[in-house]
Amino acid sequence: MKNLKHILLIFILIISISSCEKFLDVNDDPNAPANVSLDLRIKPTILMANGAAQWRGAREIVAVTQYVASKSKGANPDTWEFTTRNFFWQNALVWTFPNAVDMIVQGKEENSPHFSGVGKIFKAFLIASLSDQYGRMPWDDLYDGIHQPVLTPRFVDQKTIYENCINLLDEAVVDLSATDNKIGLNRRDGDIIYQGDTEKWIKFAYALKARYLNHYSKKSGLYNPDAIIEACSKAFDDVGMDAEFNYVKGGSQTQANPWSAEGYGEFKSELFPRYAGYTQFFINMLKNPFFLNDSIDPRLPIIMNPAVKTGLFTGLVSGRGLDGKNIKEYCRVAGGFYSLADSPFPFATYSEVKYIEAEARLRKGDAAGAIEAFKTGVLADMTKLGVADTTIQKVSEGLNKLTPADFTANNNKAGLSKIMTQKYIAMVFNPETWVDMRRMDYSNEIYPGLARPDNVNEIFGEGEWIRAMPYEYNEENRNGKNLGDNRPDVRMRTPVWWDIPE
Repeated sequence: MKNLKHILLIFILIISISSCEKFLDVNDDPNAPANVSLDLRIKPTILMANGAAQWRGAREIVAVTQYVASKSKGANPDTWEFTTRNFFWQNALVWTFPNAVDMIVQGKEENSPHFSGVGKIFKAFLIASLSDQYGRMPWDDLYDGIHQPVLTPRFVDQKTIYENCINLLDEAVVDLSATDNKIGLNRRDGDIIYQGDTEKWIKFAYALKARYLNHYSKKSGLYNPDAIIEACSKAFDDVGMDAEFNYVKGGSQTQANPWSAEGYGEFKSELFPRYAGYTQFFINMLKNPFFLNDSIDPRLPIIMNPAVKTGLFTGLVSGRGLDGKNIKEYCRVAGGFYSLADSPFPFATYSEVKYIEAEARLRKGDAAGAIEAFKTGVLADMTKLGVADTTIQKVSEGLNKLTPADFTANNNKAGLSKIMTQKYIAMVFNPETWVDMRRMDYSNEIYPGLARPDNVNEIFGEGEWIRAMPYEYNEENRNGKNLGDNRPDVRMRTPVWWDIPE
């Protein structure tokens, strides 16, 4: 983590924006040099993209997607009471984005296109992730590593953002495929994801490309299942290729996974945890799976521990709070597969790629191919989580009973439900789940048992669901003219571009 301090002065000298994030507070070093060696940039870019940007983007979304819920009745994130003080925008654009861009520029200048390729992957990831939460974004006026940043950047439509991000991923593949490259990605052990393996970075780029192309599912003129399937075929092709890294056990608070009791995400305290525990919606999804008779999903006791007081798997109802019970009667967040000090917090995974492929094949009319991709995704996730081989064999036998009719029933909703619920289980905490839920219109035919939270924000009408987040107040104050109407009751009820059927 100590290398993070080298990147901050670059942008802080230009734009002064305060942050309350503990992750960031420890890295503000006014004596850090602004001139940073290229091979020192990759590690902090990865760390900040994950622990600052993706974490902050996920922090409230995990309540919207009902992975977890708060202890207090009507708690803001559970009931969609969002304001302009969500710092995902700042963490991604101010703290992380400049370093990715500088890698692109320096990689070109120093005949090291592999660094440019990694920088382009993270540039695309950061901007697309922001756009998925907010919608319109700056592009031409973003920091480019050469010119002074524009303090009041113009915004462009999300369709343009997506086209640019996908093109950027194609450029990243070209850069990472270059044979003439002076500085290796892992020269100073900075590549904490793939240790300099450019082929795996290329697969990561294709995984993101498949993800973003799949977001076009409501755009009949743009959705191209063959292009998605092709991208999937060039993405991760085995367990162990996921774009992730393990945090550190026994280190500092900022070296631990932010979802863990040891991390900076405030999950240690029983009295005032950020979230009291997992939801009953999530737990129900893991009970009595269709591929095992009279048995829970074997991942349930791996993902979470039973309630301390009862020994049962009990979750909270979103928006209801503890409902008169003791917090120890619920399954807490910290301590499971995704929430240990040294757990990974994946950017993208092999199982996600297979679920994307399954959805594309189903929409194309290839139900048999969708089933094969779906089965691979389920088994890959179970293998990753360490489910016993004998249990995986039983699961495989259950999955082998699936027929095309099981996927095409109810106008493909039966298949989509299987794909999306299993993808939900495999994407714990990932903001991508919110994209999926909006693409599926929060359907309880797709996500059985899904219901709006208790005590939902009164700005939402009957049956209405949250569609986007308000932009942050710092951008609103500085760049309100380009930002447009940012009132929460407008922003949260207005779908982003890919969420509008055409």
